[in-house]
Amino acid sequence: MLDRFGMHAMIRTERDPDLRVQIVDSCQKFADDPKGFRKEFLEDNQEFANQIIVARANLSKVKIPEGLTRKISIICSTLNVDGLRGDIVTNRAARAFCAFDGRTEVTDDDVKKVVSLCLRHRLRKDILDTMDNGDKVMTVYEEVFE
Repeated sequence: MLDRFGMHAMIRTERDPDLRVQIVDSCQKFADDPKGFRKEFLEDNQEFANQIIVARANLSKVKIPEGLTRKISIICSTLNVDGLRGDIVTNRAARAFCAFDGRTEVTDDDVKKVVSLCLRHRLRKDILDTMDNGDKVMTVYEEVFE
């Protein structure tokens, strides 16, 4: 089942009381005035949307060096990831991150930023096993990329 998801972001409950209050206040502001709340963030959202549009347009120009593709496959193999979806998704995510950053060649750092999101949920062989928090993936990344 988890193989159906390309990437998996781990979300944790905020523990800082000040941030929790800020989140509650924001939720209430939205509930009281959805249009006004959206208007408050319109400029930032539009800027972000434009960055995504440009990245999508430039994605076909982004190249990933063969050496990086091989290292990604070594990571997947070392972690005993079933199938090739982990390899494919990690390559695609690294290219997308690179395009979003306005560049045309994927770097080691691009792979580092996405590899846990792409692989940590693929390590469980049983749905009831606990999910890796990314440490195992990053340990293998460091071994392969050193």
